[in-house]
Amino acid sequence: MPNDFKKFIDTGGKSLDEIKKQIGKMLSKTADSVVSDITREVKKEIRKEVRSTIRGAVKEAFDYPAKAEKIPPRKTGAYERKQDFALDADEIAYPHESVGENLSPHDIAVNEKILGMRKQKETTHNGYIVQRCAEITFVLQGEYVADVEDDFSRNAFFGMTTPMYAAMSNSQLRTYFTWRSDVRRGVYRDTDKSYVILYVYELLNKIGVSSSDEAFSKLLELWKNAGKLNCGKYLGEVLPRWLKDFYAFNNVSGEFPDLREVLKDSKEDNARKSAIEISRGNYKNKLDFLAENSAYNIKESSFYSEKTAPLIDGALELVLKELAEYCSAKGIALDTIICGQMKKDYAWRQFSGAVVNLDRTDGFRPVKISPEESYCIKRGEPALEEYSLLLQRGIIGFILKSAEARLREKTGFGRKIKVNPAMLSNDVKNRGKAAEVVLDEEFKKTIERAADRFCDENGIVAAKKTSKNFSASSDEEFVYRAEKVEIDISKLSEIREQADEIAKKLIVGEADVQEAAEQENEINLPEIEDMANRISDDEFSERISYHTSEFSGELSGHSEEKSGWERLTEELSETERGLLAAMCESGGAAEFCREKGLFAETVFEKINALAIELVGDIIIENGGIVSDYLDEIAEKVLADR
Repeated sequence: MPNDFKKFIDTGGKSLDEIKKQIGKMLSKTADSVVSDITREVKKEIRKEVRSTIRGAVKEAFDYPAKAEKIPPRKTGAYERKQDFALDADEIAYPHESVGENLSPHDIAVNEKILGMRKQKETTHNGYIVQRCAEITFVLQGEYVADVEDDFSRNAFFGMTTPMYAAMSNSQLRTYFTWRSDVRRGVYRDTDKSYVILYVYELLNKIGVSSSDEAFSKLLELWKNAGKLNCGKYLGEVLPRWLKDFYAFNNVSGEFPDLREVLKDSKEDNARKSAIEISRGNYKNKLDFLAENSAYNIKESSFYSEKTAPLIDGALELVLKELAEYCSAKGIALDTIICGQMKKDYAWRQFSGAVVNLDRTDGFRPVKISPEESYCIKRGEPALEEYSLLLQRGIIGFILKSAEARLREKTGFGRKIKVNPAMLSNDVKNRGKAAEVVLDEEFKKTIERAADRFCDENGIVAAKKTSKNFSASSDEEFVYRAEKVEIDISKLSEIREQADEIAKKLIVGEADVQEAAEQENEINLPEIEDMANRISDDEFSERISYHTSEFSGELSGHSEEKSGWERLTEELSETERGLLAAMCESGGAAEFCREKGLFAETVFEKINALAIELVGDIIIENGGIVSDYLDEIAEKVLADR
């Protein structure tokens, strides 16, 4: 017992289990330490071996004489030949072909020319091939075979993405020389795309021609005949830019041709085309372009129809013209404000995708390809500026809606609309001069004056005063003819004397008035009916008032009253006004009706019934507020909320 107690004291008062755990931890730490040390030593050895291997490889590379690249020997048959079949330093891999027997003198001459071409390489000062610039080698080899004419009987396929002479087999080269010979005689046979692109590379490097003008002429000739080749579509994508780059980098005489007239099948983007036409001052037939790129959908408007479309289009032509004059006076172009402007094309790279040695060019020069495309110097480097589309949907919508609102007034259209300047906010934000011009009240007034002027010049008047006939003139412009309405002036005094009875007729109903008139025998009904036949019921009261205004004004029924919208505001309940507010804000009424426990269709019918009575039309249709009345409701009906 005393011995056990002594052991207990010697171990620090720890139990046997605790002592075992401590020993286990010590052993574990010792093992981890050993493993860590071994791992560290292994890593050192591995790094040492890697460094040694790299040093040996570098030394071997520096000691290797007269070779830019070491190519392993070829294997033939079932055994490895000891002879080194690595390509010589002045060769590029190409499909090797066996040379036939009984060759003609012409075949031998062409093959020798090809062999000589393969030896044309770019070299450094020490005579070694480095292949650092394929364009230089391309020109050297192209010049060597530039005068080769051939009549090869075969047609070897060639499908190289970036065609190079040295990578082509003898048969491919002879097929190309034969096709090129025909082209130089004006015969454009269809062939593989790679052969055509190789010919383009030749001309871009001015190989086989005597001047830049001759090379450009041949490129244009190829462009004109692109439709005869299967790769015509591809040429339509790449050749226009290469032609323009060649024109800017060489002293080509004359102005750059309009390539759109050369290739009839090419289609320019419609929006870009219309924007460019606006920049050139062509504002005719721009309704579709503006409607497609507008925040306001004019074609969904109740005013828009097949008959009114020419009216709107014609008015917009004059609106755009006068807006352009207004903007020009302010020092900015109209197209810059609404659809685009000239900007640097950061994606442009000279002769992108083509093999061209710039040392072969005459040097870059700033040139104007067209009013929408020009080459210039930016920060000392060649740059391309193109017309960039920046369609301002809010501003375009503002123009369309302002013009339509004015046309509705001039034609006496039943529904009126108002333009909310808020639709301009996003498009003019941080735009400096453009914002200053657009937000000026004169901008909107210019639109309204132009629409008024168009209506005046074309005899367009309020529908309540004239009837409208739509027709087209010889140049298919919109014409608005006013049909004359003759009124017997001698009857005016009689009309004035009977004004009270006529007013009663219009208010209480035709049957009651007719009965009262027959009893008093003071109204000549046939004459009144004849006039009524020539004037519609809706226009009758206004026409009578118009033609009797020169008299004492004894006609009744003209006292000032609250407008239908004001009366509608008073008649609507708080819940109904809340429903309209929710529809103005979110476009729908589902959430509001769920919160209030309402059945939407029932409330819609009640509101529409009241609107028909007070403003003459429904204001809710297909679960939403009629777009023509949206601004009116937001401004008047909901103003007191």
